[in-house]
Amino acid sequence: MWLVSQPNSVILEIKVEPNSIGQQCLEKVCEKLEIGAEADYFGLRVCSGSGPGRWLNLRNHLDPHRIPSRRLDLRVKFWVPPHLLINEPTRHQFYLHAKLDLIEGRLVVADQEVARKIIAYIAQAETGDFDPQAASNVYADCDKIGPQGEKPDDHEAKIMEYHCQIAGMRASQAEYKLLKEISKLESFGEEIFFCKPVTQNNNAHNLYSHLLYHRQQAEEPRTRDDQEIDGGGTVGCLTSAHTGAGCGCRLSTCVGVGPSGIVVYRPACNGVHDIGVEKQSIPYTSIHRAQPVRRIFQLCYVSDEGHEVTLHVKMATSSQAAALYRAVTEKHAFYYCETVRTDVTEQFIRDLKGTIASIFNDSSTLGRRYVFDIRRTCREVHDRARREHYARTRDRTQTAQESRPRSRSRSVEALACRVCMDAPIDTLFLPCRHVLCCEHCAPRCERCPLCRGEVDRLMHVFLPLEYQRSPGVIIK
Repeated sequence: MWLVSQPNSVILEIKVEPNSIGQQCLEKVCEKLEIGAEADYFGLRVCSGSGPGRWLNLRNHLDPHRIPSRRLDLRVKFWVPPHLLINEPTRHQFYLHAKLDLIEGRLVVADQEVARKIIAYIAQAETGDFDPQAASNVYADCDKIGPQGEKPDDHEAKIMEYHCQIAGMRASQAEYKLLKEISKLESFGEEIFFCKPVTQNNNAHNLYSHLLYHRQQAEEPRTRDDQEIDGGGTVGCLTSAHTGAGCGCRLSTCVGVGPSGIVVYRPACNGVHDIGVEKQSIPYTSIHRAQPVRRIFQLCYVSDEGHEVTLHVKMATSSQAAALYRAVTEKHAFYYCETVRTDVTEQFIRDLKGTIASIFNDSSTLGRRYVFDIRRTCREVHDRARREHYARTRDRTQTAQESRPRSRSRSVEALACRVCMDAPIDTLFLPCRHVLCCEHCAPRCERCPLCRGEVDRLMHVFLPLEYQRSPGVIIK
């Protein structure tokens, strides 16, 4: 039994076989939540007492010894704009995760007006139209959304104004609007890897708040010539705030991996009047090679001047360097490639027992653990979800048509001749003007079969609907 927690803290109990892989567990979770067609956007995170945890490799077997208490978190692994999401349950899960990231500070909104709109959308999705008592509770829960510090006096009043303006909006529409707003943020879909362990001070919320704070005070960021980033020594903002120098946020250098590329954050405070922060962006199109070497993550890319540069980032542990390498490879394949290459999907390592077994049998799967678990790119996931949605809609239409056989029989019967019940009606009796027979049966009728009036003459008529003879359908 595995316990999988959603972003809204609702826990699902999932039963899988003892030798199941993580993908089977994820598929059962998505089946319960009706998001199976777009399951590739999601992943399972191993719960961690400190820090954000690690992504579970879905292609490997579930190991209860490495996962404490058999608890996992369902989270969005690959963020995409809301217009690419086909199913409403998928958009709802994106909304739940976005709300959690906004409240916990992994998504930081720099504009106060945008933050107010987001809070109003959350209140509309959670409580409906404006209600003072219910809305005030939502406003209090979302207090951390937006620029921190002392709020203006009219802050809550403007949120109420936005909330009243969207009265009548359905919950699904409010969730879509929120996802559309956060897709414009700089940190949208970005996964942060810190060189030092994540603590109360060294986290994503403090990082983004730090950069926004310095962006307002520093006109130009300070550049550095060194490409060696030591996670143990090169840290930023370590000057104590009690001495009157620096901001005291105690942040370390970190690397962000997002949909468009890699961002290296190197904040540094050298006094109140000398504040600088470096944000170095490296697009995926400029990257030549990336690899982890023990604790060091190596990245070779082409600079803006056209020179090949090698970046060395020293992480706290070798597992963090490997996780950074995995994130770069998977996100690049998902967002930029037409299809996932086989050299990515088939890359694996072996434990000691598997290494010994491979000496005698190279094709043995003993001890094999895959490095990546990505299967499809963004385009392939969207196309697959669109096709499955179309197939379900077509099946529902066919089922609805098959559930109404009598209506079809009645339409066929209404156009059939009342005498032979085989040819279409096309003759008018005069003077009674009844239309009942075909051109073969009408001349044989001396009286109208309906009113029993005498027939003086016949007239050929053309009906607006064409009679379709249905083979195999016998009308009695």
